[in-house]
Order: sequence, then C-alpha cells, then structure tokens
Amino acid sequence: MTSPFTLHLGDWLVIGLYMLLALSVGCAMKSRAGIDRCSYFLAGRSLPWWWVGASMAATTFAADTPLAVTGIIAAKGLSGNWLWLPVMGIHAAVFVLFAANWSRSGVVTDAELIRLRYSGQPAVILRWCRAGLQLLTNCVVLGWVLRAMVKIASPFFLWEQWWPSGMAWLAPIWPEGTALESPADGLTIIVLLLIVGCYSTLGGLRGVVLTDLVQLGLALLGSVWLAVCAWQAVGGRAGLLAGLSTQYGADHLYLDLLPTPGAGWLGAVGVSAGLFGLYLMVQSYSHLSADGGGYFMQRLNAARSPRDAQKGALVFLVIHYLTRVWPWFVVGLAALVLIPLGQESDSLGGAAAWVAEDREMAWPVLMAHLLKPGWLGLVLVSLVAAFMSTVDTHINWGASYIVTDVWLVLRPAASDREQIRVARTSVLLFVGVAIGVSFHINTIEQAWKWIAMLGASLGLPTLLRWLWWRVNATGEIAAMLSGMLAGTFLALLTDLPYEIRLLWIAAASASGLVVGMCAGPRTDAECLHRFVAQVQPLGRWPQSPTVTHGRMLATLLRWAAVVAGTMLLLVAGHQVLFTGQWMWALGAGVVALGCLWGGIAGAMDTT
Repeated sequence: MTSPFTLHLGDWLVIGLYMLLALSVGCAMKSRAGIDRCSYFLAGRSLPWWWVGASMAATTFAADTPLAVTGIIAAKGLSGNWLWLPVMGIHAAVFVLFAANWSRSGVVTDAELIRLRYSGQPAVILRWCRAGLQLLTNCVVLGWVLRAMVKIASPFFLWEQWWPSGMAWLAPIWPEGTALESPADGLTIIVLLLIVGCYSTLGGLRGVVLTDLVQLGLALLGSVWLAVCAWQAVGGRAGLLAGLSTQYGADHLYLDLLPTPGAGWLGAVGVSAGLFGLYLMVQSYSHLSADGGGYFMQRLNAARSPRDAQKGALVFLVIHYLTRVWPWFVVGLAALVLIPLGQESDSLGGAAAWVAEDREMAWPVLMAHLLKPGWLGLVLVSLVAAFMSTVDTHINWGASYIVTDVWLVLRPAASDREQIRVARTSVLLFVGVAIGVSFHINTIEQAWKWIAMLGASLGLPTLLRWLWWRVNATGEIAAMLSGMLAGTFLALLTDLPYEIRLLWIAAASASGLVVGMCAGPRTDAECLHRFVAQVQPLGRWPQSPTVTHGRMLATLLRWAAVVAGTMLLLVAGHQVLFTGQWMWALGAGVVALGCLWGGIAGAMDTT
C-alpha cells in the first residue's frame, strides 16, 4: 500500500535538530561515563531527584505505549487499560518502601542484590536465572518497541521512493510472513538504532538521562498537541459523546473507566466481580521487577541519596498515572469516532485504510491527517524521542547485566577499562537480538501479556524477599519454575483467557514458593545480618530493631493512601474530561488530595 503521507521541509528540520542534539549529548558525556562501572551504569550515584523521576517517566513513555492504548481502547474501551493500570500498586510501593532500600543496597543490578540477600549455591543459581530472565525480557521489550516504531514510521519514511534500487535488491531476500513486512521497515529500524547506539554507548547512563529530559518534554508536548487536535476534530466533549453513541449505540461501554463485571470484555471472558478484584491484585505485582528492580532500580541507585531516590519515584508516579494518560485516552476515543470500527477503508478520505488491518495504526494515521507541517514533524519526533528513550535505557541497562552478573563473575579481576569495553561491545548483541524479536511480535499488547505472565511467576517472591527473612533462594527458584510450567501448560493445552491464566500462574508460583522455602536451606544468619544492616528493610528479620507491627501497619496505610489518592484523581479527571460532572469530580479530588498528602508526608518522614 502506498503511503499518502508526506513530511515537509519544516518537519525534517525538527527531526534533524533533535537527532543532532541527542548525538551531541552522547559525545559531551563520553569522558565522564568512561571512568568506571559506577560512572557508566549509575552516573556516579550523583543524580538529583527530578532527573531520576523524569528519566523513569521518559523510559516508560515508549513509542509503543500510545499505540497499544489506542488498540486496547478500540477492543475493550477505556476499561481495557486495567491491563496495565494495576501496576500503580507496585509503583506506589516503590515510592513508599523500595526506593530508599534500593539506594542503600549499593548494587548495580537487581540480580546482584541476590548475592547480598541470599547465601549458598542456590543463591548463585538464582542470580544467573534472574539475570538471564531480565536479559530475555530486555530483548522482548526492545523488540516490541522496535515494532511500534515501524508502525509509526512506515507511513512517513518512504524508502521505496527514496531508494528504489536498494529496496528492489533487498525485497527477494527479505523473510516473508514476519512482523517487519518489508525491507523499508527494517531500514528504518537500522537507521534509528545507529543513532541511539552512538549516543547511549558513548555517554553511559548520564548521557541517557540527559537526553531523557528532552525526550520526555517532547513526548508530552507532542501527545498533548495531537490530543488537542483530535478533540477539536470530533467537536469536543459533546461531539465525542454524540459520535460514540451514533456509531456504537447509546449503551456502549467505551467511555467506562472502570469495567463492569458481567458486561463488556469482562463478560466476554467470564470474569465475575470477585475474580476481577483478584485479577487486579495479581496484575498489580505481575512484573519481573515487582520491587522496582530492573531499569527503575538503575535510576534509583543513580540518585545521590535515598531521599532523592524516593522523591524521584514520586515524580514518576505523578507523571505516569496522572499526567500523560489523558492525551492517550483522548486520541484513542477520538479514533473510534473519526475512524469507526469496520469503516476504516472509507474514513478520512481513504487515508485510514492502514487501520483496517491494525487498530494500533490509528495513532500515526491521525497524526498525518490532523497535524500541519512543522507540527507533524514535532509530534513525529516526540514519538521518535519516546522510542529512543526506551531503547537507550534498555541498551545501557542490559549491558549492566552482562558486565556485573556475567563478566565480573567469570573475570572478577577485570579492570575498569575492560569493563567499559565489554559494556559498549554488548550493545551490539542487544541490538541484533532485538531486531530478531521484532520480526515475531505482531501486536504490542501480545508482548505486554507475555511479560505479565512471566511476572506472575516471580512477583510474589520478589516482594517478600524484602519483608521476611524466611524467604530463601530455593523458594524463589521453585516459585519461578512452578509458575513458568503452569503458564506453559495453560498456553499450550487450554483456551482460558489471559485474565484467568494469570490467576492460575500466580497460584502455582505461590505454591512453589512455600515448597521451596520448606525444602531448601535457610539463608545464612551472617548474610541476613549484613543485608539488614546495609538496606534497613521493613518486615520480619532476626535480631532486627526494625521489626515492629506498628511500623508495618503505618507503611501499609501510607501505601494504601497513595494508591487510593492516585485512583481517585484518575477517576475525577475522567469525570471532568469525558462526562463534565464537575461537582462529583471536585469531591473525589478533595478526598484524593487528602489521601495523597497523608501518604506522601508520612512516607517522606521515614526516609
């Protein structure tokens, strides 16, 4: 299909200036990043809190996210976003509890924490397993982000017109039946990865974070402006409500933020109110880094103090759940009116035919249709920036596992220069594997679900290791194996919906954890004492002065207050924007701010 969209000179100037800025930052930070492993992967543990929070937000504002949200809204309405919204429980826990713990741990990777927390041969095995799973997840995330960038760029990067001879040469050897359908898709990815690889490899984490600050600003500006244009195109709130009712009937559920048990997509998969509540709980911790590990931990450990780490986690929470979701929701709903389901080929003068095969394509198609030259370039570069902020993070973060949990285990006497050389070389490995994965990820939501099911196997032991001395390395290994085996069985031999499978995987993981804790050796007392002295965790620990039921209850209440306040503000914003019920929203907002004030003030007082 020939793309009907064309970039103008002003658009190309915006894109070119941004690429030049990103490369300049990498070159400027090269000398500071190349001192040692800490300077390369943790920016010398010197970042201020607002850098930490903004960088975390930029990394999670990937190019895939608005596309995935657009596809979810088309399939399930706004309530379908509870595929990922429950993770706010974990992110609130990171702010209230885990951020300061990570900062005090002093580790470079979350797999390295296992050496501090556990003892014996099971700890060695677990460290290798967790590092391997994080590397695998890293590649999958890179693959789906690359796939999302292809969806965004394909209508605009017209390689068949720019380089017809090259495309003709590549076409016969290009693999068929993959997610990257043409050589043009592959060439777009290669060009962007070369730019990302250059500045992220040279500048280390400090270069990544500095570019993240610019990328977040561009991403927010671009998404907000597209939402404004889409809002105007449908005629504001009244036009949106009328358009949805006209196209899908007065009883449609697309605007419902909270799903209705027994109706809509919950009814389709047979999930009752009780099961949905259980699903929300499991989904909230179904993450490989349920304790704020992974690239979050890298940012938290790069903060200059535990208090800076905690404040950075709060900045992320506000941006992620209370700021940037609204442009995504507006564009996703407007797409249902401007490009109605089943009428894609006839919408926008035929320009929306791209969307017929993939509803996630509605986002870039609306960009091209609604935005004028210059603004189109800015919004496109905002998505390119979102893509680059995710890729540069995962490249740097993935390299940290190669150096810390593989190379230094095999060569503990490796010099700083050797470690930096290995880190920069490992970027090539991640880029190659990610390109391979992107060939096989047809939808971004599919990859999200795969990651969540893996996380359901590991979330519970990952959380409990910070709270209870009795959790051991054998228990984590047994939980991981039990959950993964259950997930494989359910995927291959049943047709249960994703939501039900997640519950069974979590149950299998919990059972494996109990068996492993009982059957495996306990963690050495000296190891536990060292962990408690350094990290100062909450919970039950032998001979620890931090074990008080009152403190545990107070922390739980602070966490609940932050979660409740965040959810209430989310609901209040939804009511104001999409229903116009100001009085109800005002009341909910006042209660929400009270909850947040109590939870935040209490949590900050303990750091």
